[in-house]
Amino acid sequence: MPPGGGEPVRINLSARLAELGADLCLKLPDLAHIDSRRILFALGRSRAAGTHGTYARIAPLRFSAGSQEVTRRRGRFRETYRMPALVHEGREILYLIHILVPRFLRLTFEEKLRTLIHELYHISVRCDGDIRRFSGRNFAHGSSRRAYNRHIDTLADRYLAAAPDPLLLDWLHLGEEEWLQQKVRLTGLSVPLPRPILIARSRL
Repeated sequence: MPPGGGEPVRINLSARLAELGADLCLKLPDLAHIDSRRILFALGRSRAAGTHGTYARIAPLRFSAGSQEVTRRRGRFRETYRMPALVHEGREILYLIHILVPRFLRLTFEEKLRTLIHELYHISVRCDGDIRRFSGRNFAHGSSRRAYNRHIDTLADRYLAAAPDPLLLDWLHLGEEEWLQQKVRLTGLSVPLPRPILIARSRL
């Protein structure tokens, strides 16, 4: 119970993220290829101090080009791995996005929105379970992380300029202090990251 009495405000963060994520994909042409029903938002824990570090992370649930299996050489063996299917409420999930609490709450309203867009922009243009791959060694963010972030800033500004429903955004004003004072209670899905399963192994 929060100081001074009264019941804390309950927020289902997974549900709110899913609503906002769907609207971002609807309003932003750069995200229009995304089937938001294939994304699942879950809560992760991180109490790491400071402002630098990870606030959210996306896990693609397929290998390159959307393949469910991959074969790799490992020492004297050739091994084939299969990614297990993750099904939620009857639909197969291709991307799992973890929001790290309470670290995420330390971000400003704008930073929270940009963080969410940043993770969504990682989704492959085919939305096939793979990530968007840039040329070069840094295939996740391209040759310039700064340029990647500038583009994300542009998308966030464009979304806000489209005057989205304020009810989709109100929870982004929530801060860590309100959570620590138990003025709000966050709930959401807890989903462990699926791991590839070894299905075949042969000696070279």
